[in-house]
Amino acid sequence: SNTSSDYGRPFGEIFKSYDFDFFKVDPMLFSPAKVIVTNANTGKSFTAGELNKELLTTSFGL
Repeated sequence: SNTSSDYGRPFGEIFKSYDFDFFKVDPMLFSPAKVIVTNANTGKSFTAGELNKELLTTSFGL
Protein backbone atom coordinates (compact mmCIF):
# COMPACT_ATOMS: atom_id res chain seq x y z
CA SER A 1 0.00 0.00 0.00
CA ASN A 2 2.96 2.37 0.43
CA THR A 3 3.30 2.50 -3.37
CA SER A 4 -0.02 4.34 -3.63
CA SER A 5 0.11 8.09 -4.22
CA ASP A 6 -2.41 8.40 -1.35
CA TYR A 7 -0.25 6.54 1.16
CA GLY A 8 0.52 8.36 4.38
CA ARG A 9 -2.89 9.89 5.08
CA PRO A 10 -5.69 8.40 7.20
CA PHE A 11 -8.24 6.55 5.06
CA GLY A 12 -11.10 8.79 6.20
CA GLU A 13 -9.25 11.81 4.83
CA ILE A 14 -8.51 10.03 1.55
CA PHE A 15 -12.10 8.82 1.18
CA LYS A 16 -13.44 12.33 1.78
CA SER A 17 -11.04 13.77 -0.83
CA TYR A 18 -12.69 11.48 -3.42
CA ASP A 19 -16.19 12.67 -2.42
CA PHE A 20 -16.77 9.35 -0.65
CA ASP A 21 -16.66 7.47 -3.97
CA PHE A 22 -14.93 4.20 -3.10
CA PHE A 23 -14.19 3.43 -6.76
CA LYS A 24 -12.08 6.57 -7.17
CA VAL A 25 -9.61 5.50 -4.46
CA ASP A 26 -6.31 4.16 -5.82
CA PRO A 27 -6.57 0.32 -5.77
CA MET A 28 -2.92 0.10 -4.70
CA LEU A 29 -3.96 1.59 -1.36
CA PHE A 30 -5.65 -1.73 -0.53
CA SER A 31 -2.51 -3.83 -0.87
CA PRO A 32 -1.48 -5.58 2.34
CA ALA A 33 1.04 -3.72 4.47
CA LYS A 34 2.69 -6.86 5.80
CA VAL A 35 2.59 -10.47 4.65
CA ILE A 36 3.88 -13.52 6.51
CA VAL A 37 4.08 -16.89 4.73
CA THR A 38 4.97 -20.04 6.64
CA ASN A 39 6.26 -23.18 4.94
CA ALA A 40 4.02 -26.01 6.17
CA ASN A 41 6.83 -28.56 5.74
CA THR A 42 9.71 -26.74 7.42
CA GLY A 43 7.86 -24.30 9.68
CA LYS A 44 10.10 -21.51 8.42
CA SER A 45 8.37 -18.13 8.00
CA PHE A 46 9.09 -15.42 5.46
CA THR A 47 8.00 -11.82 6.07
CA ALA A 48 7.66 -8.90 3.66
CA GLY A 49 6.48 -5.37 4.31
CA GLU A 50 5.87 -3.52 7.54
CA LEU A 51 3.15 -1.81 9.57
CA ASN A 52 3.14 1.96 9.93
CA LYS A 53 2.18 2.27 13.60
CA GLU A 54 2.17 6.07 13.51
CA LEU A 55 -0.32 6.14 10.63
CA LEU A 56 -2.53 3.53 12.33
CA THR A 57 -2.54 5.58 15.52
CA THR A 58 -3.51 8.72 13.59
CA SER A 59 -6.18 6.88 11.60
CA PHE A 60 -7.92 5.66 14.75
CA GLY A 61 -7.55 8.99 16.55
CA LEU A 62 -5.41 7.57 19.35
